[in-house]
Amino acid sequence: MKKQWKISSQRQPPKAMIRIFGFGLLLLLLFMPSSSQARELSSQQSSNNEVVGLLAFKKSSVQSDPNNLLSNWSPNSATPCSWSGISCSNGSHVTTLNLINAGLIGTLNLYDLTGALPSLKHLYLQGNSFSAADLSASSPCVLETLDLSSNNISDPLPIKSFFESCNHLSYVNLSHNSIPGGSLRFGPSLLQLDLAHNTISDPTWLTYSLSTCQNLNHLNFSDNKLAGKLGVTPSSCKSLSILDLSYNLFSGEIPPTFFADSPSSLTYLDLSHNNFSGSFSSLDFAHCGNLTWLSLSQNRLSGSRFPFSLRNCALLRTLNLSHNELQFKIPGALLGSFTNLRQLSLAHNLFYGDIPLELGQTCGNLQELDLSANKLTGGLPLTFVSCSSMQSLNLGNNLLSGDFLTAVVSKLQSLKYLYVPFNNITGTVPLSLTNCTQLQVLDLSSNGFTGDVPSKLCSSSNPTALQKLLLADNYLSGKVPPELGSCKNLRSIDLSFNNLIGPIPLEVWFLPNLLDLVMWANNLTGEIPEGICVNGGNLETLILNNNLITGSIPQSIANCTNMIWVSLSSNRLAGEIPAGIGNLVNLAVLQMGNNSLTGQIPPELGKCRSLIWLDLNSNNLSGPLPPEVADQAGLVVPGIVSGKQFAFVRNEGGTSCRGAGGLVEFQGIRAERLEKLPMVHSCPTTRIYSGMTVYTFITNGSMIFLDLAYNSLSGAIPQNFGEMSYLQVLNLGHNKLSGNIPDSFGGLKAIGVLDLSHNDLQGFIPGSLGTLSFLSDLDVSNNNLTGPIPSGGQLTTFLQSRYENNSGLCGVPLPPCGSGGHPTRVTSRGKKQSVAVGVVIGLTFFVFCLFGLTLALYRVKRYQQKEEQREKYIDSLPTSGSSSWKLSGVPEPLSINIATFEKPLRKLTFAHLLEATNGFSAESLIGSGGFGEVYKAQLKDGCVVAIKKLIHVTGQGDREFMAEMETIGKIKHRNLVPLLGYCKIGEERLLVYEYMKWGSLESVLHDRSKGGAQGLIGQQERKLQ
Repeated sequence: MKKQWKISSQRQPPKAMIRIFGFGLLLLLLFMPSSSQARELSSQQSSNNEVVGLLAFKKSSVQSDPNNLLSNWSPNSATPCSWSGISCSNGSHVTTLNLINAGLIGTLNLYDLTGALPSLKHLYLQGNSFSAADLSASSPCVLETLDLSSNNISDPLPIKSFFESCNHLSYVNLSHNSIPGGSLRFGPSLLQLDLAHNTISDPTWLTYSLSTCQNLNHLNFSDNKLAGKLGVTPSSCKSLSILDLSYNLFSGEIPPTFFADSPSSLTYLDLSHNNFSGSFSSLDFAHCGNLTWLSLSQNRLSGSRFPFSLRNCALLRTLNLSHNELQFKIPGALLGSFTNLRQLSLAHNLFYGDIPLELGQTCGNLQELDLSANKLTGGLPLTFVSCSSMQSLNLGNNLLSGDFLTAVVSKLQSLKYLYVPFNNITGTVPLSLTNCTQLQVLDLSSNGFTGDVPSKLCSSSNPTALQKLLLADNYLSGKVPPELGSCKNLRSIDLSFNNLIGPIPLEVWFLPNLLDLVMWANNLTGEIPEGICVNGGNLETLILNNNLITGSIPQSIANCTNMIWVSLSSNRLAGEIPAGIGNLVNLAVLQMGNNSLTGQIPPELGKCRSLIWLDLNSNNLSGPLPPEVADQAGLVVPGIVSGKQFAFVRNEGGTSCRGAGGLVEFQGIRAERLEKLPMVHSCPTTRIYSGMTVYTFITNGSMIFLDLAYNSLSGAIPQNFGEMSYLQVLNLGHNKLSGNIPDSFGGLKAIGVLDLSHNDLQGFIPGSLGTLSFLSDLDVSNNNLTGPIPSGGQLTTFLQSRYENNSGLCGVPLPPCGSGGHPTRVTSRGKKQSVAVGVVIGLTFFVFCLFGLTLALYRVKRYQQKEEQREKYIDSLPTSGSSSWKLSGVPEPLSINIATFEKPLRKLTFAHLLEATNGFSAESLIGSGGFGEVYKAQLKDGCVVAIKKLIHVTGQGDREFMAEMETIGKIKHRNLVPLLGYCKIGEERLLVYEYMKWGSLESVLHDRSKGGAQGLIGQQERKLQ
C-alpha cells in the first residue's frame, strides 16, 4: 500500500489541471499592477486625502474669503496642486501653502492642517485675520518655514505648540500679532525667530532665547512689553547675526559686558526706544569686529565721552545714538576712523562746540548725517566737500552760522535732503544751492535770511527735483516769484512768517503736483483764483490766514477732494461759504474766522465726515444754526491730521476777546516769533499751547472745536448739538440766538469752554449742565434767562460776571432767590439808606486812600525792581527735560496759589519755586517715578520741601486738578507724607510735599547702604527667628 502511494505521489499532474493553473497565473500577471503603477495608485490616494484635508481646513478655519481666493478649491479635483496658493512636489504632494495677504478671516487649526498635509514644508499665512484655535502640530511634522505674521493671534503659545512637534523648523515669524506670552521651547534646527510687535512681557522668553539659542542667527523681540533690567547677554549665541530688542520697556544700565559677550558673528544690534540709562563710556565694545548696524537711540544714556573700545567696531555702516543725554564735543578722530559709515545720527543730544574737521575727511561713503537738535556752533567744515555720497544732511536746531551753504553744501552733488532750520544763518538764500540738482527737500526755516524769495531755484531748462521748499520764519520780503511755477515737482511750499507782499502768482496756484500751500502771517494780497484743484494739483493743505487776501472763496474748492486743513482766517474775504465744501470728506480743520463772509452756514458742512475743528467766528453770517453740522457726531474716524505740529492761541479774556482762539500751523516757526503775531495780542490774556495733534477719541468721534461767535445767527440752538460728545469748545456768543438752552447739552461730556453769552436765550439753565465735570469756562451772560442757577456740579463756582444781565436769574453766585425762584428785590427806602451810608463811608475812606496810595506806589516800585532782578536770574537758570515754562510773552497769570492744608505756608510765586530748585536742574533732582520727577528745594525762609513735577495728563482740566488736590490735602495719616500745597502753571502740575530726609519708605526698609535698613529689616528677622 505504501509503495503504491509513493508511486502515485510521483505521478505527473493531469494536463487539464496544468492548463487551469497556467491560465490563472496568466490572469494574475495581466492584472497585477507594476511597481510604478502601485506608486501612482498610492499617490492618487494621498492626493485625494490632501484634497479632503484642505477642504476641511477651508471649512473649519476660514469663515470669510472676501477676495474669493479659495474659489477653485473644489471637491471634484483629483489633486489640489492646481489650486490657488498650493505648490506640490514632483510626487504631487503638497509642500507649500502660500496665502499671503489673502484677506482670509477665521480661526486657525494648525494641528488638523499639518495632519492632512504630511509633506507640508512651507506655510505662509501672513497678512490675514486668523485667530488661533490650536497652534500645536501633528507628529511627524516636516514644516521648515512657518509665517503667521500680521494676523489676530492673541492667545499664549501652548506648552505643546508646533515648536515641540516640528523638529525641522528653521524659520518662524509670529510678528505683528497680540501674543502675550506662553511657553517657548525650540530645537537646534531653528535659525530665525521673529516675535516683533506683540504684547510679550515675560522676560523668561528673552532669557531662554539668548541662553539656549543654539544655531539661531536672527532674533527679533522688538515692540513688545519687556521691562526691567536687561539681565542676560548673548554669549551662548555663537551664530547670532541679528538681535533686535528695540521698542520695549527695558530700564537701568546696559550690562557693561553685553557687547563684549556678544558673538563675533553679530552684525546687527538694535536696543533703541527703551529706557536704558547709565554711562555710555562704561560700555565695553571688545568683540564687535563684524558689527555693521548699531542703534542705541531713544534712551537716556549719558556720559562725557565715547568709549575708546568703540574703535573695534571698524565695519560699522550705521551708528545711531540720537535722543540720549550725551554731553561733550563730537569726537572727530574716533568717528572719522569709521570709513565704512553710511548713516550717522547724533541728533537730540547735548553735543556742543564745532563740527569736527576729521568727520569730513573720511566721509566718502557717508550717505546720511544727522546732527540736529544739539548746541553745535560754527559751520560745516570745508572737509565735508569730499562727502560725495551724501544724500541727506540734517543740521537743524543748532547755533550754526556762516556761509557754509555756499562754500560746502552747494558742492554736494548727490544731496537730496537738506535740513538746516532753527539756526543763525543770515544773508540771502544762496542761489548756489541750485548746483544740487538732485535736491528734493530744502528746509531753511527759522533763520535770519533776508532779501527776496529766490526766483531761479528752478527754470525751464533746469526744472530740478525740488519737492519741498520750506523758508518759513525768516525776514524775506518782496513778492512770491512766478518762476516757482517752473518747479513742476513742487509738492509743498511754506513761506509763512515773512514780509511778503502782493498776490500769489497763478503759476504757483496751478503747479501740477502741489499738495501743501502754506503762506500765513505775511502781507499777501489778491484773490484765491477760481480753478484751484482743477488746473493744478489736488491740494491737501491751504493755510493763508493772517494776510490781506480779498475776494470770495472760489467754488472750485469743492474739487479739492484731498483737502485736510483749510485756514483762511484773518483776511478780507467776502461772499458766501461755498456749499461744495461738503464734498471734502477728508477735511478735518476749517478756519474762516475774522473775515467778512455773508449768507448762511451751509448745511452741507455736515457731510464733512472728518471735520473736528470749525471756526467761523467774527463774520457777517446770518440765518439759523443748521442742525446738519452735528450730523457727523459719532462718525468721525481719527488719524487724518495726527502728528501735525500746531499752536493753539487760546483767548482767556472773557467777553473782551473775539472768539475762543485760533489754531495755527506751527511747523518751522520759533515761539518768540509767534508771540509777536497780532492775533496773540488781541486779548488781554492769551495762552499759547503747542505740540503735535493727537485725537481725543479712538473711534466714533465728533467735532472737538466749534466757534461761531460774533455773527448774526438767529433761531434756536439745535437739540442734536448735544450729541457731539467729544466737543471741548463751543462758542455761540454774540449772536441773535433765541429759545432755550437745550437740555441735551448734558451730553457734551468733554466740554471745557461753553460760551452762550450776548444772545436772546430764554428759560432756565438746564440742570444737566451741572453734570459736565470738565467744564472750566461757562458764560451765559447778557441773555434773558430766568430761574435759579442749578446748584449741582460746578455751576455755582463761576464768576458772577458769567451770569450777569439776565434779569430773571438768581442763586449763587448771584443774589439769592426769593419765593417762587425769583431774585430778591430791595425796597426803595432801603436803597436810599444804603446810598447814604455808602457816601459817608466813601468820604471817610477817601482821606485814608490819599495816604495809602502814596505808600502803595512806593512799595510797588520796589517790588518791580526786585522782580526784574529775579527774572534776570531765573532766565539764566537751566531747565530740565523739554519743559518750557514760558508759554508766551503775553501777560499771563504766572503766580500760583499754594493751597494750605495742615499748616500755613506762605503764598509763593512760580519764580520762588524755580529759584529754589535752580531751574529744576538735574542737581536738584532726587528721584523719579511713573508719575513724574521729584526735586529738593530750599525756600527763602530755610524750609526744605520736595516738589514733584507731574507728567502731563491729557484731558485733565484745571478745575478737576484743583478739586482733586483739595481732596488729597484733607487726608491725614501718620504714615503719609503731608501735602503742603500744589501749583499749576500752563500744562504743568507741581505738588509740594514735606521733605523726607531718609528718602522713601522702600529705601529705608531695603537699602542696606543706609544704617536704617539693617536696623529695621534685620531686627524683624531676628525676632521671627
